Amino acid sequence: MTEISSFDLPRNLIGFVCDPVSEQVINNVIKTMELDCSEVFSGTSTDAIEFLQNNRTPKILIVDISNTELPLGDITKIKERSAPDINIIAIGSRNDVGLFRDFMTMGVSDYLVKPLNNNLLLHSLKIASGAIGEYEKTGKIIQIVSSVGGAGATTITANIGWILANRHFKRTAMLDMDFLYGALGLILDLKEENFYIDILKSPDKIDDYSLETILKRCDQRLYYLGGATGLFKKVDINLTAFEALIDSIKKQFNYLLIDMQRNIDEVNEMITDKADSFVVMVEMSVASARNTARLLELLSREQPQKKVLIVANKVGLSSGGALAKKTFERVIDRKIDYQIPLDEKVVLAAANIGQPLVISNSSLTGILENIANDITGKIKDLELAREKKNDNDNGWNMNKVKNLIPHTFNKFVSLFE
Repeated sequence: MTEISSFDLPRNLIGFVCDPVSEQVINNVIKTMELDCSEVFSGTSTDAIEFLQNNRTPKILIVDISNTELPLGDITKIKERSAPDINIIAIGSRNDVGLFRDFMTMGVSDYLVKPLNNNLLLHSLKIASGAIGEYEKTGKIIQIVSSVGGAGATTITANIGWILANRHFKRTAMLDMDFLYGALGLILDLKEENFYIDILKSPDKIDDYSLETILKRCDQRLYYLGGATGLFKKVDINLTAFEALIDSIKKQFNYLLIDMQRNIDEVNEMITDKADSFVVMVEMSVASARNTARLLELLSREQPQKKVLIVANKVGLSSGGALAKKTFERVIDRKIDYQIPLDEKVVLAAANIGQPLVISNSSLTGILENIANDITGKIKDLELAREKKNDNDNGWNMNKVKNLIPHTFNKFVSLFE
């Protein structure tokens, strides 16, 4: 494969093809469409996966699956490592309707059979670039809120963000909504700046490229957005500007984690409406149980179809006012999804060196990874795979038993005929 340098800015088109004829056809169409910031390399789907693991997602990716034994698996890996708005055009040597349908189901823009045709590729690229039949693909918003102060929303935001970026290979942005006492930047060892606050005052300043100036890069796929203001200085957020900012982030990132404040205003209401799911951090106290019950009642009324995870933090903290788990669940009228035990030593050590505690592979890492899996839906896939494995291991399941009952009964009756 040709050596590829790391791209900091997004590319319009990147291609990986196995033969020089296809490479020439793609380059010809690129010139016809005048697609700047585009490049085609000699390579396979494996090279495309490696590229996406170390570079920004292009708007369009052309990938040759001619030489891969598992094309659907490779496309899955490509999508896992890409921003939500990527358009994938697969090319290959198999003229297979079933494969084409599988690709369409997975969200691939088009599948073209080699040898490539200039007109067909041109039409496909026009659709992928939005020139024809444009439709928008966006990432998911996860709203994280504490039922009481200090319940751990900021800590969870930093750690789940790191897991999504580094274990799930998803472009992830984290947004701190506390302009006075926000600590998300401290956990990530980042210096606070006020570009974020300044840009929220002017809707005309928000576009896809303005994000480059205000987002702080934590690592390859993890970005942070936050700012600090004076303690007696009010932050006036233009709702139109903030909504434009959120929409712009969603187009470029798979996940946007928002560390929320607990006050209710028009900005928080807008975020709640746009959020795809919610994580509510709780402590085993009366105040936390009361606030959680109120919040769940609000969400069940206003956002009934959206997923809500309840995460109990600092479990095991010795306190005379701590509620038992069953009592807490009775108050909120639902089960707690996850419990994070108190481990002050690990938490303080991570805070002091300015890194998410999940990096240390502590006893809490497994729980945090399960929460991230739940957010992405991966935990359901794991459970289904486990159930399928158990069925195969046991050799027997209820469906098999039910199917055998009529046969066994008939065999028994035949003995008396």
